[in-house]
Amino acid sequence: MTDQTVSGERGAFTKTAQHSYTLPSRYYLDQDIYDQEHQKIFLRSWLYVGHVSDLPAIGSFITDDVAGQPIVIIRGSDNNVRAFFNVCQHRGDLLLSGKGQVKSKIVCKYHAWCYGLEGELKTARLTGNVPGFDRTDFGLRPVQHALVAGMIFVNFDPNATPEDGDLPQFEKTILDNLPEMPGYVSKHQFDFDIHANWKVVIDNFSEGYHIPVAHPTLATLYNEETVKSQVRDRFRFYQKTAKQGFAGFETKGDEPYLTWFLWPNLCLLSLPGASQLIVLRITPDGPGKSLEHADVYSPAETDAPNLEVVKSLFSEMFNREDIALVQSVQLGLGSLGYDQGRYVADAEDSWFTESGLHLFHQQILDALGS
Repeated sequence: MTDQTVSGERGAFTKTAQHSYTLPSRYYLDQDIYDQEHQKIFLRSWLYVGHVSDLPAIGSFITDDVAGQPIVIIRGSDNNVRAFFNVCQHRGDLLLSGKGQVKSKIVCKYHAWCYGLEGELKTARLTGNVPGFDRTDFGLRPVQHALVAGMIFVNFDPNATPEDGDLPQFEKTILDNLPEMPGYVSKHQFDFDIHANWKVVIDNFSEGYHIPVAHPTLATLYNEETVKSQVRDRFRFYQKTAKQGFAGFETKGDEPYLTWFLWPNLCLLSLPGASQLIVLRITPDGPGKSLEHADVYSPAETDAPNLEVVKSLFSEMFNREDIALVQSVQLGLGSLGYDQGRYVADAEDSWFTESGLHLFHQQILDALGS
């Protein structure tokens, strides 16, 4: 990490938040920077895909497009979860779509090459007389994956380790607070198209300075002054004490409001008095657009008390208010009248500090080699 990495019209981004100017607006607008982020961040980081509850039985699978790469996650005949590129090794046809279950094999719809649940090529029609053809050379290409408190992550960097992404410590903070998370199941999903750069959305999740102004209802949920934090290289964890009497929730006044951020694009929310965990994935879709996918998880054996309250709170308050804000910011970033601001941060690391936002921006610059 260097002291001065980039400069804009007003001044330099520096390693100390209280002395630093923010990222210049070009980091939210330029196609070249967006392309660099794709190569240097999203193809080299641990990215959330789903939860093991999506794979309840042998042959269960889910597919996804992750950082532009088609992948399939499948539970093998040995009950282990594996990840593969969702591509036939004959001519590149996509193999599976959506989610579901196959009995004992994956059959390509184009030429009927057949793969086992562990990715091995079982049969390839009419290849008996092809010189030098060896089925063992044409199994599905594996994708590195990790299971974290029941959540499934993939990484396209073959040399990456879970420790590189702070996944073991991230998992520990989840299990310390939500020990039943590996057994949770998805109760609801949301998808939102957002006309803003993916970093603008993460920026919004990275600071609480805006909450009393932009989210007056949310501000009644917890005491900002009670925040406790754990900040590591790749994740941040915040714990705040709930206020009593928040509408729709039964709280005793000492239940925590928990939030996590995992580099580069994952946010988790656990609301006090609710049994749900909201998992948010922000996916870039161009310099000025992103996709937000949210999974709401609850213990499998419960009827998800407060689920309707959580759904309403999230969709109507968090996203109705936040999406309008970040889209407005994206428009402002394109103005000739703006290039940089200042982080609102102090040496005391007060509750309102934007030091977490500054840390996220430093990580962006480090990843890009700026």
